[in-house]
Amino acid sequence: MGKTLGYARVSTDDQDVQTQKAKLEGLGAVVVFSDIGNGSSLDGRTQLEAALRLLEPGDELVALHPDRLARDTGDLLTIGKRVIEKKAVLRINDPSIVLDGTDMMAEVMLTIFGMVGMMEKHFIKARQRRGIEAAKLKGVYKGRPATISPDAVRDLHQQGLGATEIAKRLKIGRASVYRALAA
Repeated sequence: MGKTLGYARVSTDDQDVQTQKAKLEGLGAVVVFSDIGNGSSLDGRTQLEAALRLLEPGDELVALHPDRLARDTGDLLTIGKRVIEKKAVLRINDPSIVLDGTDMMAEVMLTIFGMVGMMEKHFIKARQRRGIEAAKLKGVYKGRPATISPDAVRDLHQQGLGATEIAKRLKIGRASVYRALAA
């Protein structure tokens, strides 16, 4: 058997990935890769990508739960497919799923838990929307605070700088520059 790589993910900076790392090490992971961000997309998951690139035949990628890998059925199956293409094994601890390309039931289980993750994501978003609407009715919710200063954008624009240069200097997107100028 080859090496065991672990993968952990937390959704926000204020969450601690150390508990997941310790459990994965206890399951035999010699290296644990971890990302911070939601599981709704594979975009920006640089550590997951690194782990997948490092897999060699006979290696194992282990995660504690399916939703730590992805909250989307397609993404979860894509990860599984990439692991199998490397002739490696995807092992999920809870529920126990071992995906090596030989057991159809493991793929069915992965699909089911991917669907559960998608439903969970849907319910979380629905609860969030209801909470925001309730806060708006009470006059408490005002939206996310602005992260850029429209005055800074206007000042740079008055100095003759274009949107691209303003965006670079302020480390924001060009669309944000245009919105600030239009406001």
